[in-house]
Amino acid sequence: MYLLYLDESGNEKGAEDRHFVLAGVAAFERQTYFLEQALNQIQAARFPGLPPEPFHANAVRAGRGFWRKVPDATRDAVLDDIAKVIAQAPSGSLALFAAIVQKNEVLHGEKAVERATEEVCKRFDVFLKRKFQEQGDAQRGLLIFAEGRFHQRARLWVRGFRELGTRWGALHNFCDIPYFASPDDTRLLQIADFVAHAVYLLYERRDASLARTIFPRLDQKDGVLHGLAHVRTDTSTPCGCPACASRALPGSSGSWL
Repeated sequence: MYLLYLDESGNEKGAEDRHFVLAGVAAFERQTYFLEQALNQIQAARFPGLPPEPFHANAVRAGRGFWRKVPDATRDAVLDDIAKVIAQAPSGSLALFAAIVQKNEVLHGEKAVERATEEVCKRFDVFLKRKFQEQGDAQRGLLIFAEGRFHQRARLWVRGFRELGTRWGALHNFCDIPYFASPDDTRLLQIADFVAHAVYLLYERRDASLARTIFPRLDQKDGVLHGLAHVRTDTSTPCGCPACASRALPGSSGSWL
């Protein structure tokens, strides 16, 4: 089984953000323990003797809460450590997924979140289907969302996608309803938080500082980043982002990275 841990970044309603991001990490069930231990080792090395501290990428970067008194260089090193854990995970045991919705007068608020959820669900389902078709590896998938504002609606959306299908067809490889957990309680959701924040920085601010290291772990096939969806308002204008560039020219990551 693959567990897809998901978190969001950006304000789906507010005018201060142009994008809403839903992103996360799909890990093979036996790999989750080692990923959690790797993040625990980061804390043990950087802050020995302290109780577990959640790694929330935005708080680490901004120096909020616990991180306010941590030197900038140490905070940067922690973010770099997390990126390396993702990048260096064993091949085949981990894949990243992200959907970026460019908000407009029609697609915003709950509609933006629903569209992002639909994009990620379909791409995760295709990832599992491909594993069976190409490797004979029959795996099921389970969604685990970070607790947030969309608990009940996300559950209904995923149920609808499973029963009625998405705009691209039915979902076949999910084993159960989605589950929800606090990011403070699991390092895997903290990794999902890191991925969501890294993607948000890239698309909202053209800041590739966190994304550059982890983007090779996005689900991809024949040079196309299938695990990355960019839902744009204007599809007639060329886009240099990694998602659009890899579809226009397989193997290209565009100009943003």
